[in-house]
Amino acid sequence: MKKFSILMFLLVSVLISCKDDVPLKSEVDSTIEPDDSPMMTIRSKQKHLAQAQLYRWYQLYERELSDVRIANTMDMLSDSIYLKSASGEMKGKTNYPDRVKVFEGWKNAHHVDNVQVSLNEKGNFFLEADIRYQNIQPTGEKASYSIHYNTLLEEDNSQLPDFTSIEIVPTGATNEEFVDAYPVNRAKSLMHYWLANMEMLDGDVTPFKELLADDFELNFSTSSVLKSIEDLETWLRTIPTQLKESAHTPKEFSVKTIMDNEYEMTVLFDWTGVRKDGVKMEGTTKHIWYIVDDINLRFAKILKVDVTQIKPIKVVD
Repeated sequence: MKKFSILMFLLVSVLISCKDDVPLKSEVDSTIEPDDSPMMTIRSKQKHLAQAQLYRWYQLYERELSDVRIANTMDMLSDSIYLKSASGEMKGKTNYPDRVKVFEGWKNAHHVDNVQVSLNEKGNFFLEADIRYQNIQPTGEKASYSIHYNTLLEEDNSQLPDFTSIEIVPTGATNEEFVDAYPVNRAKSLMHYWLANMEMLDGDVTPFKELLADDFELNFSTSSVLKSIEDLETWLRTIPTQLKESAHTPKEFSVKTIMDNEYEMTVLFDWTGVRKDGVKMEGTTKHIWYIVDDINLRFAKILKVDVTQIKPIKVVD
């Protein structure tokens, strides 16, 4: 039990890989609550933004630490971040870089099983999740645990929300072999942020520049291949701006490593939308993304997207 507590203390800076809106497996008590504000209906793009941050959080621990990567993670935390684990509390992010250095030489993996995101009237996100954590220490010793996370995020002046509270609740030791989770977490953070920006419906191409490789190709199947930022901007200012609502639900997600820092992601998106004239629509597409990764950047980049219509878009009565 002492060994378990020590590892939980180390994990105070750790967090999730996920199935959207699946009831959580763990029923645990938490000191972090959504607060007393009435809960509001959360929009699809808000869920994607919160989950993009969640998947980004784990990536620092799953590859070699560096000052640049630590700074990227620090940018996800509010100045008054509150962190709590079974072994103690931390307030403020000043000491966070020193805590992270405990993990130098470790191999860590965070496999997210379930996640839920809700929204209060203040615009704060309450995100909770169940994960399976695995590690290999520099000594070669291996360990694995199931963990429940309760977190709060709030929107700031940037598009991505910041974590204001993270509570780590251990739910038991497991006996699992180590499996690298970085490719999944890296691809899912990119996917959710891409979808959030697609669902903004404002015609703004700026956020996409961070997510696209220099020689990208986007084959959306309903238009000619987009090969430049100007092409994408034209597309964003035509089709999406005809909508007042848009929501993508990912399913059947998979990712495989092609070579170091290159991945192929496959996913189906169930899409629902509402045109500005009130007409409801739906459809399903299959996406294959070719992704290139520089671990020192906030997000990996899309080199190529191929989209296939599985269920063509149709009007819903």
